[in-house]
Order: sequence, then structure tokens, then C-alpha cells
Amino acid sequence: MSQSSIKKNFAYKSILTISTYLISFITFPYVARVLGVEHIGLVNFVDNTVNYFLLFATMGIGLLGVREIAAVKENKKCLEQIYSNILALNLLFTMVSLGIYLLCIAAIPKLRQYDELFYIGTGKILFTVFLVEWFFTGIENFRYITLRSILIKVFYVISVFIFVRDTSDYQLYFILTVGVVVLNAFINQLYIRKFVRIRWCNIHLFKYIKPNITLGIYTLMSSMYLTFNVMYLGLVSDNTEVGYYTTAFKLYSVLLGFFTAFTSVMLPRMSSLLANGENARFQELVDHSFSVVSTFCIPLILYSMILAPQIIYILSGPEYEGAVFPMRIIMPAAFAVGMAQVLAIQILMPMKKDRVLLMASIIGAIVSLLINLLVVPYTASVGSAVVLLCSEMVVAATYVVYVLSYRLARIPIRIAWKNVCYSLPGALVCWGCNRWIENEFVGVVCAVILAGTVWIIVQIIAKTSVGERIKSISLLRQ
Repeated sequence: MSQSSIKKNFAYKSILTISTYLISFITFPYVARVLGVEHIGLVNFVDNTVNYFLLFATMGIGLLGVREIAAVKENKKCLEQIYSNILALNLLFTMVSLGIYLLCIAAIPKLRQYDELFYIGTGKILFTVFLVEWFFTGIENFRYITLRSILIKVFYVISVFIFVRDTSDYQLYFILTVGVVVLNAFINQLYIRKFVRIRWCNIHLFKYIKPNITLGIYTLMSSMYLTFNVMYLGLVSDNTEVGYYTTAFKLYSVLLGFFTAFTSVMLPRMSSLLANGENARFQELVDHSFSVVSTFCIPLILYSMILAPQIIYILSGPEYEGAVFPMRIIMPAAFAVGMAQVLAIQILMPMKKDRVLLMASIIGAIVSLLINLLVVPYTASVGSAVVLLCSEMVVAATYVVYVLSYRLARIPIRIAWKNVCYSLPGALVCWGCNRWIENEFVGVVCAVILAGTVWIIVQIIAKTSVGERIKSISLLRQ
């Protein structure tokens, strides 16, 4: 992959990530207030349950499809055959997963209670087969993915503001959410005809079943402390607690999205450096990655924890006060995820240490399951927040121990401690704004401006200016 194509792909993925969370922050405050915490919790419970069955339907198709399509993208005949094989495999797993999903709706009382919403969710499971995002990623058509996604999301936002008007519209809100998947799938199937046609003859599924299941297990294990968390909370608690947890999760998910976009674009570059024996340059980029994550992540975590009551109020309204404590528990997990992303995507994956990734995800899943079973039934949304924090920390710790034990790379831990110290003066400013400014919006604005200014001054005094961090980002893109 050329340097220019890496920059373009990074730019498109960054635009897509920013647009996703920008649209979320536009719609969520409105929907949270219109539908209320109970109905928001209900819709999130149903959607996360649907997403969990989607994991079984797709398994490792997303990773497998990209890898296989990328390998033959210059050969149209092979491209069509592999596309047809993977699409057929996805359809097979989807039909099995959909059958189990419908049986669960009929057999489990909590699911049967909201059967209309769950039946709407079948559209999401079925039409995800025809999204085939893995195909467009494999041929590196990020421009199309980004432009199509943004246009449909804008249409979705307009529809939400027009049609969702009171608490009784929660079902319509979920229909619009599922409709985004259906519309994306429909457009993709029209556009993909420019590249391939489905060949149902000579379908070979068995050669892909094993890698699909192997990659799928890694995805399923990782989901134990993400998607499964919400589903289990909904089963043992009520919709209000689900609403608190998913609201607390919002800001964390924004940081998570940027880490994912950042590290996924770095993967081919790190692999190339290792293949060419450029170990010094490899370590240099690892150091810069840790520097960027520590510099920007640590102050965001500290400041958002202090300002959690104001942030929750602005995002969702006064009835979501129960989301403040879960948010304060969740936010430190963002640093663990940032560390894990650098270690996994930029070090372990390029070195083909797939078994380590699988081992870490299994350990994280076990920790998640144990805490879910022992704690969540008694502590509800707070317990789910503890599950997420502990699981992410255990996964990151597993990566750290392995990388250090086998001396795969140097981990500059001191950078993190330095940035904690550099962020403390700004944290004091945020605490003052939280304590003495009554208006939530004014308090957050003042905290952002004043704490940000103090943070920059401290960085300059400590000779670790923001300019150096921007330089780090530039180096990573080269």
C-alpha cells in the first residue's frame, strides 16, 4: 500500500468516525429527552440483543472477507468466486442464527414481552448479510463507504427529528435504526454490480468454515464485555438501568471509535516495517503511538470524570442522573483500550501473534462472565460498568505481560505517569467549575476553555508541547 493511499484511507476513516459520533451527539440528546430513560433502555436492550445474535450470524466474515478479497482484487474471475463463496457462507450462518433468535423470542419470557420490537430486529440480522462492507474494504473503496454512510446518516437524522415526537414513538425509532441497515444493504447491492456478479455454481463453503469460526471466536469473546453486557443487564434488571448504562457508555464509545480508526490504518504500515527489517522505525512508531494515546486520552478521562454530572445532564437531561456514577467507572477503561489497541494492532498482529489475541479475549470474557453473574444482578448498571472496566484492564494487562516477557517491543510506561501529572492542574480547574458554576452548559464550556488552556501551558513548561504531539501524529501517518 502506497503512502498516499494510507493517508487517504486514514482520512476517509477519520471522517467516517467523526461523522458517526457527531450524528450520535446530535440525535441522542433529542431522543433521550423525547423517549425517556425507560424507553431508551428498552430500545438499547433489544438492539444489543439483536447485535449479539448478529455476531453468531457474521462470526469472522468481516475479517475473513477483507483478507480473501484483498488477495484477489486484481483478478475479476477469482474475485467473483470468492465473493460468492463468502456471501453464501454468511447466508448459511445467518439462517441458523436467525432460527435460534426466533426460538429464543418464543421461549424466553423477557424477550417475548417485547416480541414486536424483536421481530423488527430480524430485518437487521437478515439484511446485514447483504451489507458486504468487507468487500468494499477489501478492494479499498473507502471513499464510497464514507460518502454513502454519511448521506444515509443525514437522512436518518432528519427522519428522527421529523417522526420521533413523544414517548410512544420508541418503536418507530427502532424501525428507523434498523432501516439504516436495510437502506445501506440495498444501495450496496446495486453498486456492487459494477465490480462482481454472484456465481452460485461451484460454491465452496468448507474451505472457509474453519477460519470463519476461528476468527469468529475472537470476536465473540471480545463481545462478552461489550454487546453481551447490555443484553445480560436487560435480562436481570429493568429498562431504566439499561438506559443509565448505555448513556454512561456514550462518551467512552467515542474515544473507542477514534482508537479503532487510528490503529486499523496503522496495521499495514507496521507489518511492512517488520517485513523489511526496519525494527528501529517500528519501535519509533510504537513510542509515538503511546505518546499520542497518553497525551490526549488521560486528560480527557480525568476531566470527563469530574464533569460527568454536567455532561450527562447536557446529553440526556435530569432524569439520567443515575448514569453519572457508571460513567465515572467506565471512563478509565478508555486508557486500557488505547494501550490494548496499540499493543494488539500495531505490535502483536503484525508479528502474527493471533493466539495471544485469542488468549487475551478469552481471559477478558471469563472475567466479564464471572463479574456479570456475581455482581450485576445486585448492582445493575454500576455492576455492568465494573464489568467493562475490569475486562478491558485484564485484556490490556495480558498484552503488556506478553510483550514485555518476550521483549517484542519497548513499552514507554513513564509517558503515562508524566501525562497524569501534567493533567492535574487542569483537573483542579474542572473541579472548580463543577463546584462553583451552577449552570451545567456554562460550567462545561468554561471548564473546556480554562482547563484546556492550563493543560497547554503545562505541556509547554514541561517541554512536551502540543506541537510535539502533533508531530507524533504526522510521523504516524508517514
